[in-house]
Amino acid sequence: MTLCVAWIRAKNSVEELIFATDSSLTGGEKWNQGIKLFELPRPDCLICFAGSTARAYPLILNLVASIKLSKRLQSPRTDIEEVLNYLSSLFTSLVHTIINEISGMDIHELRSEAKFLFGGWSWLQSRFRIWQLYYSKDAEGFVFQEYTDDPSKTRIYAFMGDPDDLIHEASKRYKQELIDNDKLDDKLDMEPLKILIEMSRENTIRFVDGAIQIGKIYKSGTLEFFGIYWKSIQEKPHFQGRAFEFHSKPDVRYFDPDSLLVIEDKLPDVIFNLNQFSQLEDFEFIRSCYNREGCLKEDISENDRERLIFVFREAAYQYFIDDLKSRGVQDNDSDHD
Repeated sequence: MTLCVAWIRAKNSVEELIFATDSSLTGGEKWNQGIKLFELPRPDCLICFAGSTARAYPLILNLVASIKLSKRLQSPRTDIEEVLNYLSSLFTSLVHTIINEISGMDIHELRSEAKFLFGGWSWLQSRFRIWQLYYSKDAEGFVFQEYTDDPSKTRIYAFMGDPDDLIHEASKRYKQELIDNDKLDDKLDMEPLKILIEMSRENTIRFVDGAIQIGKIYKSGTLEFFGIYWKSIQEKPHFQGRAFEFHSKPDVRYFDPDSLLVIEDKLPDVIFNLNQFSQLEDFEFIRSCYNREGCLKEDISENDRERLIFVFREAAYQYFIDDLKSRGVQDNDSDHD
């Protein structure tokens, strides 16, 4: 039981493929820290699932192991569509090995207890592609439906849920979000994530729960997993559904669930006194990123933005250490008095 979504985000004319899902596992018991978004042994694709954990986990673990054993499937020269075809064939062969030990249970119902969202970067077609995979009784195997078959669409997204009425509810809220904010003609930003977070926070929706898991695939054929502060920026950092203390949190970037911004991406828009950084080795670089009034320039590159974040982070740590040392000296001087 779950709700997950994949969509192509367009920001500053740059596209990226984002997957997100809640962390709740149900079925006789309920866990809110279950891994539902999986990295495969190649960096250009992701897979998540909805439905029975008992059905999905063996299939995904077999897929991971199979790709690890195949240099061809691991190779970036093998297009994502070939991986999809292998995935469908593997899942079909695996569910045919299920032995039905439940009296009166239809074998096709057993085989169809999990469905999957799979997607990634296709170097062959130079675009992102997303599919849903599900078991078909008529085909007696796993088939797939593509959501990216029409690249001319302004907005490409896919909600997948279990039970199915979660998809209807998420789609209704998503469309209302576009109407309320006059975005019907705009490309997608983070609207699908907003809907997923909203539904996961609601206590009345039992099947969607736990901290959101988020992964991005870039056109470079690489991916990045993100954490999130849950359920608000004032609470603990979470990664892959698990809560962490601040001192032990994984070294990844984290989302603010309210602003939908990555925390580490935030830079001060205005610095009134740039000279406070004059002792830093990167002082001239900092000055080049801010104008004479101390305002952050709008046209700085992503590389410069990341470098600024690193410089400020290191400076803050050094100021903290210097302050400790300074107070330590003062305390020692007071003892001598």
